[in-house]
This record gives sequence, structure tokens and C-alpha cells, in this order.
Amino acid sequence: MIQDKLVFIMILTALRKLIILSILVLLVMAAGRIWYISRDGFSVNRIHFPLSKESGGDEAKENEISPLLSAPYRYLGRGRQCYVFASADDRYVIKIPRFDRYTLPFFWRAMPDFCHSIKHSIWAGRQDRLRFTLQSFRIAAQDLPEETAVVYLHLHQTRSLPEHFEIRDRLNRSFDLNLNRTPFILQKKRSLMMPLVLKALSNNDRTVAQEMLSAFLDVIEARARKGIFNRDPSFLKNFGWDGSKSTQIDIGSFWRKSNLTPDAAYWLSLREGSARVQEWLAETDQEMLDYYNSQLEMRLNR
Repeated sequence: MIQDKLVFIMILTALRKLIILSILVLLVMAAGRIWYISRDGFSVNRIHFPLSKESGGDEAKENEISPLLSAPYRYLGRGRQCYVFASADDRYVIKIPRFDRYTLPFFWRAMPDFCHSIKHSIWAGRQDRLRFTLQSFRIAAQDLPEETAVVYLHLHQTRSLPEHFEIRDRLNRSFDLNLNRTPFILQKKRSLMMPLVLKALSNNDRTVAQEMLSAFLDVIEARARKGIFNRDPSFLKNFGWDGSKSTQIDIGSFWRKSNLTPDAAYWLSLREGSARVQEWLAETDQEMLDYYNSQLEMRLNR
């Protein structure tokens, strides 16, 4: 009887320790999650990427943009490909790629050797996405600078950019970056277009809404003329407005289809790029859809 009680006490003590340990682990995990959310996942380790030393800089352009990078940039948010920081005057943003998305997670790195084929497959897939993203950035900077408001793309080591560039994260913590060794995209800042279209419609400013939709199609058409496609058709967050023209502010999904003739690429790119807005207008405003379709048909028949 006494022995049974001792066993019971031992089991109860072990359970208490296990419960306490489990609670501590959960608390640590919760604290880590809260810390992650509070800084929106940003960490300088997540943007570290060894830049190529091959020649690719433009010293004159670097000297031109350096004054734009003399003051701290504040944290604005993050997209799928980049962390975004805004200038003090709110005229520019600097986008720094989230290179951690293209590395192998610790979980997979710690897996034993018999998982090598799976690890290699995951690694290869992420590297393919990295190559696609970097090429999309190049297309934006080289072929669509006006349509994307890209001022400068930095993907190679340079010498003329600021060596001490301050960014401030969501918690207002300051970080010092050497821009000569940091990949980034400098882009003019634009207001999101969709809320402005909705505001114009709600205020019955239909002429203004038509102007914005027509400007949106101008960007899609210019892109299509160059045989460029976009894998992310979202209109909600990918386009901006500067008061007179539309800009595609998300630049991570551009690509080309090499097996199409220029005319076929133009027609298909224009069709694909305009379809999502057609769907949205069909549910929002039939009269505005009719206007949009007439503008689209005019461009398709040019």
C-alpha cells in the first residue's frame, strides 16, 4: 500500500514537472511569436546576401541617387519579396529583398542525410524562385522604369554609394547598412490606386475613375508591347497613382514567354493583365465596366 502511494506520488510529481516544462516552452514560443509580430518579421539577417563582385555599377547614377539616401528611411511594410522602407519626405521607398525566403530552413538543414533528395528538391525550388525574382527586378529596372517608377537597381558590389545608410524598423530600432554591399531597389513612392478608384466611385467622380482605369490600361499595354507578362495579376495592392499616371509598384513577378510571336505576346499579356479588373468591375460598377471594356478593345485592336 505504501509502495503504491510512493509510485503515485512519483508519477504525480513527474506530471507536474512535465506540465510546468510544457507551460514554460509555450511561454517562450509565445514570447518569440510576439517579438516576431512586433517587428513584422524583420531582421538584418534576413536581408543578408553576398553580392557579386562583377562589374555592374553605374558610378554617375550612384552619385546622383546618393543624396536621396542621406537621411534615415523608416519601416513601411513587407511584401512577398521585399522589406520596404520610406524616405523622410515620403517621396521614395527602398526595397530590400527578403533573401531568407530562398534559403533552406533550419529544420531541413538539421535533417539526417537520408533526406538529402528532399532537401535538395526544396533548395533547388527556392533557388529557382530567387533567379526568377532577380530577373523580374532587372526587367522592371531595364525595360519598365517609367511604368514601375524604379530609380535604381543594386545587385552588384559598388564603391560610390553611402557606406552608412540608416534604416529604422517597426520598433524604431536603427540599423546601419553599407549600401555598396546591400541589394536594394530604389523606387518612387506612390499611393495605392485601388482605394483612390473606390473613393472616386463613391464620390461619383466618374471622370476621375475613368482616368485612373485608362491609365492602368496604359501600363498594361506598355508592358504587353514589350512582350512582358506578370504572374501576379492583383490590382488591389500592386498599382499606384501619382495624380496623373498609374505605376506598377510590385515588381517581383515579371517574365517573358519565349515561344510567342510579338503580336501574340502583346495580345495575351494585355488580356491576362486586364482580366482581374474586369472581374472586379463586373461586381462593382457595370457602367464603369463598359467603359473599361471599350478602352481595352481599342488597345487590343491597335
